[in-house]
Amino acid sequence: MNRRKIAYWQAGGLLVLTLSGLALSVPDARGQASALLAALAKRPEAQRVASESIGKAKAALQRAEQLRNAGDQKHGTMLEETALEWAMAAELLDKTAQAERGLSQLQARTTELETKVFRAQALVEQTVARRARAEEALRKLDEKGAKP
Repeated sequence: MNRRKIAYWQAGGLLVLTLSGLALSVPDARGQASALLAALAKRPEAQRVASESIGKAKAALQRAEQLRNAGDQKHGTMLEETALEWAMAAELLDKTAQAERGLSQLQARTTELETKVFRAQALVEQTVARRARAEEALRKLDEKGAKP
């Protein structure tokens, strides 16, 4: 019987350690949101593109802090998760804007290259036409030279 109690205590201790480990491994929404906002703050372009989302994330974090200070942990946690969602939305807006800029540059480069290809084709066609005319003129001169 004594061994059974020890086994239960050991299993219970293992369960507590496992649950506490899981709790520690759960990502901190407040920390993640703050880290995302700090990263976005370093990019003026991100501030311009995602200013509304950044503002809402900051407001949610501020309100979450007020609720936690008032003792409302549940709603504070929910607002921190909301702030994280807004911060991730701001990050996505920034990445989208970067991708659009890159696409715009690629399109401009593509247009430039297409123009160069079109001009090169026109030059090749002109050269082929000149050569054909020159060969025709040479053939005519040869015919005239052969006739007395």
